[in-house]
Amino acid sequence: MYGRVVGLPLFTGISSTDLLEFQDRFMLSIEPIDAGTRLLTRGERSEGLLWIVSGTVKRENEWMEETIDGPLLVEAERLFGLNNTVSMTWDAVTALEVIYIAKEHVVRHLLRNSLVRINYLTLLSSSLQRKAETMSVPRSPEEKFRMFVNSVKHPAGKELTLHIKMTELAERLDVSRLNLSKMLNQLARNGEIDIKREQITIHG
Repeated sequence: MYGRVVGLPLFTGISSTDLLEFQDRFMLSIEPIDAGTRLLTRGERSEGLLWIVSGTVKRENEWMEETIDGPLLVEAERLFGLNNTVSMTWDAVTALEVIYIAKEHVVRHLLRNSLVRINYLTLLSSSLQRKAETMSVPRSPEEKFRMFVNSVKHPAGKELTLHIKMTELAERLDVSRLNLSKMLNQLARNGEIDIKREQITIHG
């Protein structure tokens, strides 16, 4: 188990001694989850940290969905702060292997380890930096669209689908409906996206 856990977010570089200490203090194990299982529902309170060790998950809200391969740590930024509710609904697309640690054990044991604290700060800082990169002022419709996609896409995401009307997307990007249509059609010809009625699929 040690070899699989040390490659996960927050556990990178952890020693086998520290891992055994965690196992002594709380249940730390890799558990199977069936395909089709609902993992988290948007709006519910975050009560712990969930790692997807292996398998594929889907996250979605009312206007977008995305498939993501593990390993990944699910919405770690929602455990603390002003808003402790999950921002997306998460479902198992394939059979999964997961680790779940309740908030009580995260606070009392996990974050007492200096390496875990550094990994957690690094993860949160990286997330903030990615968001900050989307705050520069784009000029062309394509720049605005790519910046918008980067702002919602998970770094490990495989395929992102937006369920959105062209008029709504044009308003979000502050571009004309005509210029938006021209730009999207060009990206479709380049093979970067697929366009259907009220649906845009962004590849890779």
